[in-house]
Amino acid sequence: MNLLGVIAQCFGIFALITTVSSFHFKEYRQIVFLQLLSSVFFTIHFLLMYFSGQTDALTAGVLNAISLTRNVVLRYTADRRTEKGTAWIAGVFSVIVIIAGLITWKSLISLLFIIAMVFITIAMSIKNPNTLRLLMVIAMPFSFTYDLCIGSIGGSINEAISFFSALIAYLRNRPSKS
Repeated sequence: MNLLGVIAQCFGIFALITTVSSFHFKEYRQIVFLQLLSSVFFTIHFLLMYFSGQTDALTAGVLNAISLTRNVVLRYTADRRTEKGTAWIAGVFSVIVIIAGLITWKSLISLLFIIAMVFITIAMSIKNPNTLRLLMVIAMPFSFTYDLCIGSIGGSINEAISFFSALIAYLRNRPSKS
């Protein structure tokens, strides 16, 4: 692995830290902010991987840049919208993710990340933190497999830990059956 690849993996670790910590906040705005920061780190991570020679990482780099924009829109409209008001945001960004994913497509592996990002887009547009966590749990096996296939150490560890972190947070914060 060249120096650029090592630096790329470091950004993956930074993203790991912000993603995992995001699931343990109770407020929607805090979760979205940390997911936004994670998107910045992952965008840099995957683009550096791409420029260090891993051509399959381009899809993840571009889709993470789109998710960064999505998270900014969701973060700054959080107080002024309802669940119905987010459906169009999720729809628009899901279409953008699919189109960008197809444009940057390098192999069938890219489809895994496209699917994951559509689930995550829907999740991030839902104001209920526990529903958001559940949809993230559904998305993570797709992105985990993608990360393994392209050699993203930080991304793979992130998805494995985030999966269990989000699952634990989901179970810990679900409504009681009383």
